[in-house]
Amino acid sequence: MKTVFITGAASGIGLATARRFAAQGWFVGLYDINSEALDTLLESGDFPQACARYCDVTRRDSVAEAFAHFSGHTNGRLDLLVNNAGVLTSGNFEDIDIQAHDLMIDINIKGLTTVAQLAFPLLQRTSGAAMVNLCSVSSVHGLPLLAVYSASKFYVNGLTEALSIEWAQHGIRVAAVKPPLVNTRMGHSVRPELMTKFSVDMEPDEVAEAVQRAAEGKRTGYLLGTSSRIWAWVDKHLPESGRQRLTRYLTDH
Repeated sequence: MKTVFITGAASGIGLATARRFAAQGWFVGLYDINSEALDTLLESGDFPQACARYCDVTRRDSVAEAFAHFSGHTNGRLDLLVNNAGVLTSGNFEDIDIQAHDLMIDINIKGLTTVAQLAFPLLQRTSGAAMVNLCSVSSVHGLPLLAVYSASKFYVNGLTEALSIEWAQHGIRVAAVKPPLVNTRMGHSVRPELMTKFSVDMEPDEVAEAVQRAAEGKRTGYLLGTSSRIWAWVDKHLPESGRQRLTRYLTDH
């Protein structure tokens, strides 16, 4: 039986991904800081082959305990790691509370890094293993009102590209999925100023499908949505001044 370990699995994209793989008969490891939600999911009957446990990705010991817990249920097998846990706070950079900045760095960057590193031994010993990191369309160009979040996703993209080369020698596939705003609580938390040209028009199930496509595919980056791909293509071919003007237009800055 194939196995998947998912961070941030109690809601949103993580939960949609968990449901997708559970429906296909995978053993699903659900890990999140919301223990009550995890207990409810296990009791729901939707995850007949699963385990769940509290996991705070900002704490290395918590992540290590989560992998030990998962490994105990799967005999050390890890076919797919979905590095999904993330947070977002939008607003003017100088106005956002420093604790919110720190949390995005601690979860989106440090937490994702810790999860990837501690997952490596399990991935290495599982033939055909893969890691899919949740990135964002905001990694195309740094976005005003999302400065730290956007920067954190540039990090995710860079780490993914590097590890896709570095871990190939170990037989581990590494890819990133880059959705636009998704119909989740996080997606709807974005400041209204960013919503004039960016819309919440993608469902978590669509991202979950892309996660599986990325795990099984050949590319390193999977940019989701036609508008996102057009923006990325145009941004790639413009000079710096043009890239800035385009981003100003898209974000009304």
